[in-house]
Amino acid sequence: MSLRLRAACTAVAVVATGIGVATAGTASASVRPAAVHASTIKLTNAQQYAVDEITNVFENGDINSGFADIVDYNDGCGYTAGYIGFCTQTSDDVNLVTYYDSVQPNNPLKTYLPALKKLADAGSDAHTGLSGFPAAWQKAAKDPKFIQAQFEQAHTYYLAPALAEAEKVGITTPLGVANFFDTAVEMGPDGAPDSPDGLLVLVAETTKDEGGTPASGVNEHTWLAQFNVVRTAHLKNPKTPGRKSDWPESVDRVQALQAMAAAGEWSLPTPLKVGADFDYTIPAYTSSSPV
Repeated sequence: MSLRLRAACTAVAVVATGIGVATAGTASASVRPAAVHASTIKLTNAQQYAVDEITNVFENGDINSGFADIVDYNDGCGYTAGYIGFCTQTSDDVNLVTYYDSVQPNNPLKTYLPALKKLADAGSDAHTGLSGFPAAWQKAAKDPKFIQAQFEQAHTYYLAPALAEAEKVGITTPLGVANFFDTAVEMGPDGAPDSPDGLLVLVAETTKDEGGTPASGVNEHTWLAQFNVVRTAHLKNPKTPGRKSDWPESVDRVQALQAMAAAGEWSLPTPLKVGADFDYTIPAYTSSSPV
């Protein structure tokens, strides 16, 4: 099973929220980043939950353990932490901890913000100023507000651009959104030069292969099947530096998504089986499920 095989650590220069969820999330609008794109693709809370948890399973093998994880894999990213692998070498952790501090003042991570900013500004994978940071992260992960903050940041910097591109391409199904979101998390939400295997690169190649997009009349199911072929090819032979040793193992993410398509799970009903070699069932959505 491929776990923690995520994108190389490139800073995500996206400031967007406005995600198309049919009902409001739990955090106050006053502490959200400013919205620059409001997608017309509407996900119910249950579908939003499924989109989040599919990638959670891909990254961690389940939907619970990843929030407290923090490891330095010696891959140039510094500490990689949380359910989608926020990195100290980029602005990931600065954005996350800043947001968390806005909803939970006096948290155990606040004191590390100056060090995190210096490391991110320098693009450094060092641990300078981070003594005790892993323990503080794990303590914070016991707070439901920190778990929600991780989801909020994933939505802002990965789901929002994925939704914007999905809308442009003409994707209408929640499973199509899940494909784009997972690609953005693992391979980058943008394109070359920052993410030479990123979402925009894969979209462009798929559009060329299919002679258009769902927006121009190509069947969405057919287009997404080819998108998965293109993504698999990039995972097996990535252009992103440092990923030839691990990304080829993560083709099971694509296999699992394609298995959902074959099973007709386009609306992402829960409970939802995550197949390939993950062999995990995402529990049914309830009113207490995070979104």
